[in-house]
Amino acid sequence: MELRQIKYFLALADAQNFHTAAENLGLTQSALTQSIAKLERDLDVELFIRSNSGTLLTSHGKRLRHHAQVILAQVQAAETELTARAGHQGVELSIGVVPIFPDNLLIELLERISADHGAHRIKIVKDWSAELIPMLERGAIDFAFISDHFLPDQAPELTRNVLFQDQVQAVVGKDHPLFAVSSVALEQLAGYEWVAVSIEPEWTEFLAKVYSAIDLAPPAKIIQTNSVTLAIELIGNGHTIGLVSAKTLCSASDYEYRFFDIPELRQQRIFSLCRRTRMVLRPYHRQFMQAFEDVVKNEFRD
Repeated sequence: MELRQIKYFLALADAQNFHTAAENLGLTQSALTQSIAKLERDLDVELFIRSNSGTLLTSHGKRLRHHAQVILAQVQAAETELTARAGHQGVELSIGVVPIFPDNLLIELLERISADHGAHRIKIVKDWSAELIPMLERGAIDFAFISDHFLPDQAPELTRNVLFQDQVQAVVGKDHPLFAVSSVALEQLAGYEWVAVSIEPEWTEFLAKVYSAIDLAPPAKIIQTNSVTLAIELIGNGHTIGLVSAKTLCSASDYEYRFFDIPELRQQRIFSLCRRTRMVLRPYHRQFMQAFEDVVKNEFRD
C-alpha cells in the first residue's frame, strides 16, 4: 500500500463521490477509479459500496480509514518536524477554549510558547464546549479546554486530561438586596431576576423543575447568555442573581460576591484539556500541554 493510495482512499472516503474526490485531488476520475480498484485488489477486500448517488465505506473500509488517518498524520508529523528542524517552519497550534477562560491566561500561554519557539502560528477559538467538541473530533483544532458535562458518555476518540472541578451555585453582588444575608433558602430567590452563564442546560426548564418540586412558581425573569462579561456586569452591579461558579468569576476582582450553597441548584462540572486519541504528539505539543496545565491549575486552584 503506497502513501499516494492512502491519500486517494481518504479523499474518496471524505467526499463519498468519485467525481468530487478526483477534482479535489486534481486527478481524472478514471485515474482515481483505477487507483482505488488496485488498492482493493491488493488488499483483497471491498472498501466502498458504489451506487449512482455516490460511495459509502464498507466495514473493511471503515477500519482502513482509521489506520490510514494515523499513517498520514504520522507522515505529516515527520515532515513538519524535519522542516522545522531545518529552520523553514515554526510551531503550529490551534486551541479551543470556553469563554470563561480568562484572556490573561491566554496571554501567559502565548508568552511561554514565544519563549520556547521563536517562530510560531497559533489559532485560538473561543466557543462553548458543545461547539468545540466536533471541531476537535474533525481535526479543526489540536486541543480544547472544555467541560466534560458536554462530552458523550462514550468518547473513545478523545483523550482527556482533567484539570479541575467546578460547581454552579447562586451568587449575588455587593449591591444586591440579598448580599447582606448570610444564607438563604431556595424560595427566597424566586422573586428576583436571574442570569445564567451558558445556554446549556436549558436553565429556564431546569429552574422550573427545581421550583415545582417545592410547589412554588419559578423565577419569572431569567437571562441566559454566552457572554461571561455581560453576566459579571449584571451580577457585580447587583441587578441579578447569578447561576455561575466561583471559578467563573475568579478573574473579576473588581466586584465583591456572596455565594449561596443551595443543594437543589448545584451543577457539577469537570474541566479538561482534550485532544484526539489518535493525534500524533510532537515535542512542542507536550510542552504546550504542560504549560497549559501549569497556568490553569495556578489560576483555578481550590
